[in-house]
Amino acid sequence: MIIVRYGEIGLKGNKRREFEKILGRNIERKLKTHGYKGRIETKWGRIIVDAMDSAAGIIAKCPGIVSISPAKKMNYDEIFPYLKEELKKYNIREFRITAKRVDKKFPKKSMEINSEVGEFIVKNFGWKVNLKEPELDIGIEIIDSYAYVFFDKIRGIGGLPVGVSGKVISLISSGIDSPVSTFLMMKRGARIIALHFSQKESERKVRKYVEVLNEYSPRDIELIVEKHGTLLGDYLEKLKNIKREEWTCIFCKYLMLKRAEEIGNKKNALGIVTGDSLGQVASQTLENMHIISSGIRMPVYRPLIGMDKTEIEKIAREIGTYDVFISSQEIKCPFKPRYVITKGDYNKFLEIKRKIGLN
Repeated sequence: MIIVRYGEIGLKGNKRREFEKILGRNIERKLKTHGYKGRIETKWGRIIVDAMDSAAGIIAKCPGIVSISPAKKMNYDEIFPYLKEELKKYNIREFRITAKRVDKKFPKKSMEINSEVGEFIVKNFGWKVNLKEPELDIGIEIIDSYAYVFFDKIRGIGGLPVGVSGKVISLISSGIDSPVSTFLMMKRGARIIALHFSQKESERKVRKYVEVLNEYSPRDIELIVEKHGTLLGDYLEKLKNIKREEWTCIFCKYLMLKRAEEIGNKKNALGIVTGDSLGQVASQTLENMHIISSGIRMPVYRPLIGMDKTEIEKIAREIGTYDVFISSQEIKCPFKPRYVITKGDYNKFLEIKRKIGLN
């Protein structure tokens, strides 16, 4: 048995049951993808998964989960003979009992359970109780009058289940930022369609990013790949002809968003996600982001907007995309000009846009 605990879902009022069902389905899909069978039940603010303990790591990566624990289900009186045998495996001196009466109908309160089980262990093993820093924390949760006993609590990623917040188009490059922004939107319940504009070897790297992100998604993420050069097309040459190459990055990003919007409308998406972080590169100043977003009707979401590189890198390491990032050299854009506009003028943008025939 695996106990699944969630956080935000429990605060969603009338939506709680719906969110619980979506999280349960997501868990079932992930288990099936990895060849596991598991029966899902929701009880007293917990999801109980009848699956092998080895599935715990897979389940923990489902957005919406705060923590999980592989556990043994038993009647309350069975706790004592079970622990008498199970605890022989441990060579420790200090322990703690953390009991939680999830089912409030159960006659014994949490403190009473802590006391009874703790006294039993002290008597049979001679261990000391340490409430602050125990060598072993023995968890007991009472659910539907049964005791679930466990020795480990695996941290989940929190957030909301994928699928409760609609669908978005996420721009993913070969850099470190955009996979993190995509993950953060998944964590807020969004279904992802990934869009990559490829150049040189970038597609191979992005496919590896998507493989990592799929570990957190109940369904494999759809990846759409288009050629970066095709996107810029004749516009790059036109910018050169009017001697406005310094505007290349702004127009490139603008064209990416326009294309994402076209795809998003066909896919019934509710927004576009980018890995923009304020001030990191020329196209990510407030002035330039304002210009780039000006002609886009679909909402543009920037989960990393207030983060610095250190914060972004920390998340990338935690979710596993950092290893992909450093696995090969950074792929530099071949279209980036020597000089770039850092604080573009909106009226100038409209003028250039008209000159190069861009709607």
